[in-house]
Order: sequence, then structure tokens, then C-alpha cells
Amino acid sequence: MNNTKFLVGTNLNLPSFDEARRQQYKRYWQERGFNFILTDEKMHLARRGAFFNTFFSMNPKHLETKLTAAWTSKELEVVMEVNLYLQQVTEWHKAYFELEMITFESYMQYEDRKASLWREFEEDLKDADAKYTYSCGIFGKKMPADKKRKYLGR
Repeated sequence: MNNTKFLVGTNLNLPSFDEARRQQYKRYWQERGFNFILTDEKMHLARRGAFFNTFFSMNPKHLETKLTAAWTSKELEVVMEVNLYLQQVTEWHKAYFELEMITFESYMQYEDRKASLWREFEEDLKDADAKYTYSCGIFGKKMPADKKRKYLGR
């Protein structure tokens, strides 16, 4: 079992992946801090963060993350791969990436960015990170079941 990577992804059924859809896709992920390094009609590759950034920050956006999207017939497959090697990652941080993907699905289908849900999540994440930091990692790691239901629907 490989504990150095965290994968989260989705397969979206879309009528097409034309230029407008590609721009919508890119806009969402660029707003989330990704820089695209490859883009064409069928494949997109983007990166965010860097390996050493999380030694100095608890922000999940700073984790080294690779995003790939591939278009085949009527399906867009999107996978986010997060490097966990020697990083400080809690259940809350993993939930951050899952919520990004859930929001991406909502944005691509309904143009809904779930702004109020994100505001609440980021407040709870900030509290969890503070507990984690001030307790030297004893508290703030686990995400309570009610919060998982609220933010991730599980």
C-alpha cells in the first residue's frame, strides 16, 4: 500500500468538451491555484504547491499536487494526485481536496462554486489546524462524522 500519495478524482459525463468547457475547466482550477503546464483538446496537466512548502504551512493548497484531465468520447476524467511524502496531512486536509473535486463537479454541471459551504469549511479547517498546531498534533487530526456528512456527504 502506497501512503505517499492521495488520489481523488471524478468522471463527468458532459455533452462535449469544446473550447468553452475547456475554459470553464481551466478557470476553476486556476482560481484554486493550479498552473497549467500542458493543454490540448484531449489532455490537461496542471500543478500546484511544492514539496517543501508544507514544512512551513498547514495550508493544503501548499502541498505538491498534480492535476490531470483526459477527455474521451463523452466523459471527462479528472484526477488529483497529492504528494504526502514527509508532509503533515490531517483528515481535514484530505477533505479539502475531496471538497475541491465535489465543487468542481458542481461548477462544471451547474456553475455552482458552493461559496457558503467553502466559507464554513475553511473556518472549521482553520480551527482544526490551530488545535493540531497548539496540541503538537494530538488534536485536530480527525474530522468528526457530522462534519464529513456536512461537507463531503458521507
